[in-house]
Formats: sequence, C-alpha cells, structure tokens
Amino acid sequence: MTNKQVGFGNISNRTPIMLIADDQPLVVRQIYEVFQNDFHIFMASDGVKCVEMANELLPDIILLDINMPHLDGFQACEKIKENVLTSHIPVIFITSNIDEADEVRGFEVGGVDFIRKPINTTITWARVQSHAQLKRQSDLLRRLALIDGLTGVSNRYQFDEQLTTDWLSCAREQTPLALLMIDADNFKHLNDSYGHQAGDKFLKILAQKITSCAHRPDDLVARYGGEEFACILPNTDHAGALKVAEDIRKIVEKTAMSLRKDEDKKIAVKTTVSIGMHCLIPNRNDKPTILIKSADQALYRAKALGKNQVCVFDNRVAEFASTK
Repeated sequence: MTNKQVGFGNISNRTPIMLIADDQPLVVRQIYEVFQNDFHIFMASDGVKCVEMANELLPDIILLDINMPHLDGFQACEKIKENVLTSHIPVIFITSNIDEADEVRGFEVGGVDFIRKPINTTITWARVQSHAQLKRQSDLLRRLALIDGLTGVSNRYQFDEQLTTDWLSCAREQTPLALLMIDADNFKHLNDSYGHQAGDKFLKILAQKITSCAHRPDDLVARYGGEEFACILPNTDHAGALKVAEDIRKIVEKTAMSLRKDEDKKIAVKTTVSIGMHCLIPNRNDKPTILIKSADQALYRAKALGKNQVCVFDNRVAEFASTK
C-alpha cells in the first residue's frame, strides 16, 4: 500500500510524523516497514522518552506500547494528554495481552484504539489510516475556528500555536525560521478621514496582498491585532525572508484603493506598510517570544525611520539594518 491509495499527509502538505514507543526492536521494525513511505518515523524505547519526544516533535500520531520501562503506556498517555500542545494527538496502544479493565483504562486516559501483538500489518494499517484521516479532519476544523473574521487570514490564537509548532520543528531540523511583523502606516488617519468601513476594506486588501507574497503551503499570515499583521516563514533564510518583506512593501505601496469621498465622487487612496523582520535558527531551549520581540523592535525602528520600509534585526550585532 502507498499513501497515494489512502491519501496520507496533512493539510499543510508536509509529510506527517509518527512516533513509535516500544521497547521491542522487532515490533518497531515491523511498524516501520509498513509506514516508512508515508510518515517521518521516530522511535522511543521507554515512556519517559516518549513524552519528551512527543513534546518536541508534535507528531501526528503515536503508537504506544503499554508495558515499557520508567513510565508505562497509560502513564505516558496521561502526560501527553495533559499538555495542551500534544493533547489532540491520537494515541494508539500496542499490547500483547489486554483484558477489559485495561481496555477501559486505556480509553479513560485518552487512547483512541488498540493494536495487538503479534502485529497484523493489514489491521495495523487500517487502524492507523482511520485515525490519521480523523486527525486531518480535526486539524482542518480547528483551522477554520482560527480564522480572523474580517480578513480571512489566521487569527492571533492560530499565530501563537503555529509559531510554537514551527519553532520546535525548525529547532529539530536546524533550519532557519523568519518572522515579519507588518503594520499599516497612518491607519488612524485613514479611519478618521474615510470612516471605519474604509479601514476594514483596507485591512482586507492588505491581508490579500500579504498572502499573495507569502504563499507557500507552510507560510502563515495572521492578523496580529488591529492593523498589525504577522507572517511566519519556516525554513526561510535571511535573504528569502527579506525578499518576501520587500515584495509585500512594494505591492502595498502600488495598490490604490477606491473610496467614496462623498455621494457623488470616488477617489483613489494609497497607503503603505512598515515591516520588522527577524530570522534565526531556533534553539529548542529558548522561547519563540524572542523572535516576536526582535521583529517588533525592528518594526518600531522602521516606523521611527520614516515608515514604508523594511527594518531587519540582526541578532549577531544586536542592531538594526534598514532596506531604505
């Protein structure tokens, strides 16, 4: 079987992650051979390591042996479900022998299914497929609930969640993560001169223009608050992020918005954005808030330098560089 037959993958088009926690190498190998073409597969040999790796990897599905050293499968599952970042991950228990009481306990601690040893590859495939599909659907519904009602891009809650996820992913893979903080220049004047409906219209247009420049499947554009937007660019180096930022600045600068000045006359109004940018390779021991703080500082600098420009925070020398 292949993922083309069953449609494995997730809504961001990345390869999903499976975490197998079992202290029997033969079982791990059997499962690996079944799913190696469909998942990035990681292994843990005890319950403590399983919880640690779940927090670090944020996998799409966990196959968890009940009988393991240090923490058994039930205890590990409880800890996974206690963490808000991992609580939504489906956990399938693997076991040699199970009675009714164990099965009840497994569901009580948050498990979704059981796979019995020795591994039957057909049954294992079907059960993992089913829960992977449910996980994709759940992720999609969660995303729909995380959309900003006015602009149609992600809202602040989704931004916070995705930044944490991308931070951990880029830290694990040692790839760069870039953040753009984007603020509409003179937005209060636009609202005061033409009304809040004009301001809302501009925010919708601005969201569309940003999205047109940050359009890779894993890029995320969010309304950060008021007239401020944020753009998360995973696996993007300094040069790539700077290009996206400049593309956004230029396309907004060229965009004219048609507004009604009075009942008989329409006028074309232009406005601009200021952008703060920071790019780094995350350290999993740090918090992603340091990326927000640096990009915000760069944004304030861009405003102070005259607006309508991109300002970059350089962590190596703790200073700013402007593109203008």
